[in-house]
Amino acid sequence: MSQNDNRLMSIGEAAKSLGITRRIILNYESKGLLTPDKKDSTTGNRYYTADSITRMRTIRILQNLGLSLDDIYAYYNGITDLEPLITRLEQLRDEINLNIEKLKERVKSENDFEIQTVTIPAQTIYRKILRTETLEEKTRQLREIFLEAIRSFGSDTSKRMFFIEYPLDDPDLISYCIAIPQISQGEDILNLSEEKVLSMFYHGSYESIPAVRDKIIAYAKENGIPLKGTCRHIYLEGPPQHKDPSKFITQVALPIQC
Repeated sequence: MSQNDNRLMSIGEAAKSLGITRRIILNYESKGLLTPDKKDSTTGNRYYTADSITRMRTIRILQNLGLSLDDIYAYYNGITDLEPLITRLEQLRDEINLNIEKLKERVKSENDFEIQTVTIPAQTIYRKILRTETLEEKTRQLREIFLEAIRSFGSDTSKRMFFIEYPLDDPDLISYCIAIPQISQGEDILNLSEEKVLSMFYHGSYESIPAVRDKIIAYAKENGIPLKGTCRHIYLEGPPQHKDPSKFITQVALPIQC
C-alpha cells in the first residue's frame, strides 16, 4: 500500500528508516503511545503518516535518554512534573541537550518570550526548494519531504528533525530541510556550517509566527544587528506531539551577518 500512497509508510519501512524493530513499534502501540493511521482489515498490516513517524522518532529519542515508556506517556498526556525529567536529562548532555531545551521551553510561561543570540551547530540536511503560499500546503510538503529524506538516508537524532527557511523578501520560496546523517551523499544534500542567529522560542500556533519574525527584525534594527536576509522556522514540538496549537514550540531564527 505504501508504494501506491507516498503519504504512508508500512511498519517495516518505518522501522528500517528509524533504525528500530517492528516489535518496538508494536510495543509503543500496546503502551498507548501510538496508533496506526491505517490498518489493512484482511492482512493486519499497519501504515503510518509522517506525523506518526515523527512521534515514533521522538519516543525513541526519549527512551535513549533514559525515560521509560510510562514516563513518556505521562509527558505526552500532561500528567507529570517536567522538572524532574529535566534534571534526569541534564546528566547525559550532548544528544540530550536538544531534549533539555524543549523541556525547558515547555515549563516557561507562554508569554515569556526572549530574543537571544545563539549558535546553531553545523549539520547535514536534505533540502528541497518549492514555492508554497498556504500554511496547509507547507505542512503537507514538509511531511512528504521528511518521509522522502528518511527513506533514503535515515535520520540524525542529534539535530533538530526539520526546519524550513526562506528569504525575508520572498517568504513563499520555501527550503524544506531535513536533518540526515553526516555521512550522507547524493543530490539535494547540503552540509551547513555553524551559524549565529537571532532567535526566539515561540509557544503557539503557526499562524502567528510571522509576527514573531517581525519582532526579531525590529529588534535587530533597533540594536544595529545586520541580518543575512533569511528566516528559519525550526520545529521543536507540533502536531505529532500535541493536538492543542498553543503547546507547539517553534524556534524562529534569523541568521546574523558576521
